[in-house]
Amino acid sequence: MPRPIAWRSLCAVASALVLGCSAMLIPTAAQQPRAAGKAAPSAAAYQPSSAAAHPVDSAALPDGAPFAVSGAGTWHVVSGGSGTTAGTGPQLLTYTVEVEDGIQPAAGDASFAAAVDAILADPRGWTGLGKVSLRRLGDPGAEPDFRVSLTSPGTSRRPDLCGYTIPYDTSCNLTKRGRVVVNLARWVRGAHSYDGDLPDYRRYAVNHEVGHALGHGHVACPADGAPAPVMMQQTFGLSNTYLAQLNRSEPGAASSVQPDGKVCRAHAWVTSAS
Repeated sequence: MPRPIAWRSLCAVASALVLGCSAMLIPTAAQQPRAAGKAAPSAAAYQPSSAAAHPVDSAALPDGAPFAVSGAGTWHVVSGGSGTTAGTGPQLLTYTVEVEDGIQPAAGDASFAAAVDAILADPRGWTGLGKVSLRRLGDPGAEPDFRVSLTSPGTSRRPDLCGYTIPYDTSCNLTKRGRVVVNLARWVRGAHSYDGDLPDYRRYAVNHEVGHALGHGHVACPADGAPAPVMMQQTFGLSNTYLAQLNRSEPGAASSVQPDGKVCRAHAWVTSAS
């Protein structure tokens, strides 16, 4: 009877092999496929150069409220404006307030325009020097001397706008286009230099970029502990040494800031009065 026994053994071995192969081919819950990489951030979760990623980097965007990543790349003029002139300076300049299409509900347009108007009319700003006076135009077809435009960070980074050579979100002025680009990310989050004081940072941002529109360039901190000049790059920091090093990353950048170790304190206004 040895032959039948051998046959049964061979069948048992074959069955074991079939069952083993079948087990290898059946996926289990623990072996579900996983997507590689990180999920693309949504507008609500967008946090470029976040403070968490750069805990000691003063130029990083602080944590805070959500904002739109990008808009349509076009702007609309916010209607309104009293038509009154701020200041008594002999040089009258006109401006419009604009908001990029698609970045916020229309109800937010009025609050941005009101903030810009209040900042530019304040005697601690550029009109307080007695050289210029400013008037807002609310007509969409107006041709102002410059446009103050709230702009998404995605649009702001375009090479034909603020660019992104220095990899931090910032506002800028486009002299040839007569456009002051106010970066929405900074308008919502501010800067570490202002230690959470968002209203004061907004005053600084508008005064700084309009200063460029008036022909002023960047300046350095004059002395340790002094109020920072409004044309200092306070969005990025208050240290001359840090700002000098940061500007070296931008090809062809001509900076008057020297790495001399001086550190100022945040100051939002053109005049020394606070």
